[in-house]
Amino acid sequence: MATEQPESNREDRIRSTALRHARDIEERKKLQARIADLVVEAFDLPSRPDADPAKPQPSDASLFRHCLGLFQTSDFDDLVYERNVDNRCGYALCPRPNLKLTHGGQKVWNQKGGKDFKLVDKSELERWCSKACQERAAFVRAQLGTEPAWLRTGQTIDIRLLDEVDSESLADPFKGLSLAEAPDAEIAERMQALALERGELKVNADDSVVDLIERNSDVIPSAPALKGHQPQNTIEGHQARKVRFESAMKINFSSSS
Repeated sequence: MATEQPESNREDRIRSTALRHARDIEERKKLQARIADLVVEAFDLPSRPDADPAKPQPSDASLFRHCLGLFQTSDFDDLVYERNVDNRCGYALCPRPNLKLTHGGQKVWNQKGGKDFKLVDKSELERWCSKACQERAAFVRAQLGTEPAWLRTGQTIDIRLLDEVDSESLADPFKGLSLAEAPDAEIAERMQALALERGELKVNADDSVVDLIERNSDVIPSAPALKGHQPQNTIEGHQARKVRFESAMKINFSSSS
């Protein structure tokens, strides 16, 4: 009798584990089906053929963010692929067709200049209608993770669109960094540190005004003279002896004769 009860408990644990796995699999299938439906909904965006991806309709933007909430990066790539098959830009809020490059190779020059000028995959450029939509899609994709939705326990991701991020929101973290609003003691400390870097020993923080008085003089200044001035025709202070060449030639001529 005691042997039958542990065996029964073991079967109950196995049955409970199997049921839990079955529920997890069923939940995963439901989420996968839901994500597939969201891909279809995002595929049909935008709602108007003349829509501007830089200024999308609020309803289209809301639906797109809702679809992205359960996406992972692979789901977003599937959406881009399906739109490209339909000859449309991969960015869901853009109604324009994607690029069709006539170049036959697999690599083409990108549409940038300067140091960013390089070879890129032709297929990557053909996923979008323009560089702007490529940047919009990259901004959205960077916010997605690689973790599947069923591992996130139903939590959705709050996605922001690139055109919704204005310059003011980007400048908010820098508003409190003005030196004009810093205390006087802090400014004096910074000035002292800069002075030490220049090799100065002390910075006078006194703000008092110093009067400058200009004095006039009628005295004509004289040219300065070098210290230890030496006479002319000297070589490093040595006076060379003068030799007349005519006398020297006569002496040489008489001695030779």
